[in-house]
Amino acid sequence: MRHRKKRSRLSMMTAHRNATMRNMVKNLFKYQSINTTLARAKEARRLAERLITISKDDTVFARRRVFAYLTDRDMVGKLFKEITPLFKSRNSGFTRIIPVGFRRGDGANMCILELTEKNIVEKLSKKKKEKARDEEVKAEGVAKAAKQEAIKEGKKPKEEHKRDEKSEEPGTKPVPKSKPTLAEEKRAEKARSEDKKAADNRGFMKNIRGIFRNRGDR
Repeated sequence: MRHRKKRSRLSMMTAHRNATMRNMVKNLFKYQSINTTLARAKEARRLAERLITISKDDTVFARRRVFAYLTDRDMVGKLFKEITPLFKSRNSGFTRIIPVGFRRGDGANMCILELTEKNIVEKLSKKKKEKARDEEVKAEGVAKAAKQEAIKEGKKPKEEHKRDEKSEEPGTKPVPKSKPTLAEEKRAEKARSEDKKAADNRGFMKNIRGIFRNRGDR
């Protein structure tokens, strides 16, 4: 029986639809607000609210269930640590849909899908950014002027003092060589055996010469 199983297929194959919903929910958790069509927003809303409800119980089993949908460890961690704590006092209504009109071209009904509770990120205005930049430039100018005055007076700036102190420090310990590899050991052993054979051959030839000399003396 398929009671209460009605859902929109969004004119997509199953794999395509699942991937689309997964990406939409990930973007919703990442940016806290997305702009999409009304049909897609309703489907993504169902999945997002289900995941937030599951993540209210921070257990290994709950994390595995959420990971089965999102397939992203970083996003799972963000959901449990940053997003879910915002909805402690809520049992439902974690998202809202705000209509924004129709899309030009195909006339699709557009809307904004967003979280009802958000992390407020303070953005600096243009004036504050310019003020901070001016302060940095002034600080750099003061540092340069102080350095030039110190050079004129014949004093070393603080940075040069630090460099001199570092140069006076005792030398660092030599870095120990890494252990030879198996191939290098085999090569060295082979070279040793060849040297030994060459030395033995020299002795053998010396003995033969001695024998012939003794015979000639007789």
